[in-house]
Amino acid sequence: MVVPGLAVVASVAAAVIVLTGGVWSLAPAPQVLVDAAVGVGFPVIAGLISVAEVGPGVRRLGRVMLVSGVAAALAGLCTALALVLPADAASTAFLVQMQGWLWVPGFFPLLTLVPLLYPDGLLPGRFWQVAAGAAVVGIVLLSVGVGLYPEPFAGRVPVDKPVSSEAVARALTLPGAALVAPALVAGLVALAIRLFRARGVARQQVGVLLVPAALVLGVTLAQGAIPAPWNVLAQSVAVLLLPVAIGVAVTRHGLYDLDLAVRRTLVAASLAVCLAGLYVTVLALLRGILGAQSATSAALAAGVTGVVLQPLAKRLSAGVDRLYYGDRADPYAVLSRLGEDLAATGLDVAEVPDVVCRSVVSSLRLGGAEVVLDVGGQGREVAHSGGSVGADPQAFDLRHRGEVVGRLRVAPRPGERSLGQRDTEILRRVADQVAPALAALQLHQQLQRSRESLVNAREEERRRLRRELHDGLGATLAGVRLQVESARRLVDQPVAQELLDRTGNGVAQAVLEVRHIVEGLRPPGVDDLGLGRAIELAADRVSAPGLDVRVDIGPLPNVGPAAEAVAYRIVAEALANVLRHSRAHHVVVRLSAEPHGLAVTVEDDGTGIPADAVRGVGLASMRRRAEELGGSLNLSTPEGGRGTTVHAVLPTPEESA
Repeated sequence: MVVPGLAVVASVAAAVIVLTGGVWSLAPAPQVLVDAAVGVGFPVIAGLISVAEVGPGVRRLGRVMLVSGVAAALAGLCTALALVLPADAASTAFLVQMQGWLWVPGFFPLLTLVPLLYPDGLLPGRFWQVAAGAAVVGIVLLSVGVGLYPEPFAGRVPVDKPVSSEAVARALTLPGAALVAPALVAGLVALAIRLFRARGVARQQVGVLLVPAALVLGVTLAQGAIPAPWNVLAQSVAVLLLPVAIGVAVTRHGLYDLDLAVRRTLVAASLAVCLAGLYVTVLALLRGILGAQSATSAALAAGVTGVVLQPLAKRLSAGVDRLYYGDRADPYAVLSRLGEDLAATGLDVAEVPDVVCRSVVSSLRLGGAEVVLDVGGQGREVAHSGGSVGADPQAFDLRHRGEVVGRLRVAPRPGERSLGQRDTEILRRVADQVAPALAALQLHQQLQRSRESLVNAREEERRRLRRELHDGLGATLAGVRLQVESARRLVDQPVAQELLDRTGNGVAQAVLEVRHIVEGLRPPGVDDLGLGRAIELAADRVSAPGLDVRVDIGPLPNVGPAAEAVAYRIVAEALANVLRHSRAHHVVVRLSAEPHGLAVTVEDDGTGIPADAVRGVGLASMRRRAEELGGSLNLSTPEGGRGTTVHAVLPTPEESA
């Protein structure tokens, strides 16, 4: 921070010398105030960047700002001293020479290198690296060329440079300008590209710079219309806003307690620019109406400026706070926006945690947020937004009717160690507002878990009954039938033979009924052959003229008896629909493992399903079976209207739990 401090001292000294030395009427004097603004603003922000938690690219940008600011401060000090010192002093000629060399590196890096490096200090590609190299070489050539150009310094008495050469100056200035000009255009193009491509915080960073840049451009173009010395003052204050905006953008989340100083600086600078612009505008209007020499004009302009001082300062302070902290200063806005999002038409109860996380992160500019729901005595993350909340986040209990249904866990803003008191109060209100909705979601998930457990238990019991009927009662009845037939062969009496025949037929009918019951309990072949082989056999039984059925089965996860039955019945129903309605020529049945369970896909090239078609019982049955297990089923038709795809995802028992 020593170098920025020396630059500030040099800039302030230059401004004081010009304002009190009786040289304001000389041509170079007004420019000293602009140099002083650059010499104060850019080194100070560069110093803040050096102590903030930012990346190496941003530090590179800070070094460019520091070099430019120091050069501008020294150029302004040399100009001020050359104006007040005797023209025939040797030191004056030396200062004139230094001023000629320093003003180029104090000005041109701000137009070339800063736009190329802003906001993250990284050059996105080789072309931009060439542009940055051209800017550096061009600035060096221009600095030497302009410093050697034999132009007298317009002080009280013209002062010549001790070292000058017009031939060398032209030889260096022309190629330097040829390099700097395209670099300047490249910097503007780079900013425009970043603005259109960036999203979120990066887009806001570029937008923050555009406001003061437009203000500087407008004030510079209006120099002839603004009366002196207000034109120079307005330009100096506008230039001072540029480094402040850059500092706010690139260190917004990395200054810890120093961000308070930056915010106050931004408020003060913005207030000064607005008041100066208002005063100059009102003064110019009143002088045009009341006369150029009217003292009443100045008094009225000062009065109008004083009236708007307090409300304007309040609004600017609120705007800067919103830039840093979002809507923290207005809890009603946060809660109102969240309420509107939760009341949106068509919002499913399962989407509430996502809405809460996104709203909290965007409204309060937090680093991250997640909602953890208590389901079955265990905490389960159901939504997340922003970055990671870390190993030790700040948690807010979601209470409904005295019971904790979950927690809202948040991470502070990047660069902050903890949440402030305002943030804590708002998040507590948010937790109270969303707790009933999340309690409904908790009940919904508990019901879903109960339904899944019921379905799994039902299928497990059916598998047990099928095994006992097939291996127990079925085998017993088959043995009884064999015994009856054996007894029939040993008996010669017609009446006894007839009775045994009837008994054998009854036992055979009972065996057929048991077999029919067994097949109805579970899909045929799933328990004996496995899900994959059973589906292959089901596909082999599908036959129609010109229809080709292909089965593609990869490694399958252990999905449990319930999901096996659902997968088989979805495939069977989908194939039946293909035979009845699609008039397809090719069908592909695909089973594969997915991160969330088992994926079942049946795809055909048939006529598709019209948008106005009435969905039948079979489709509703497939969707209901998938949802009973906590899975999903989607039915889609390509844009061309040909073909239908049935895609279901059935969770594994671990995923469902």
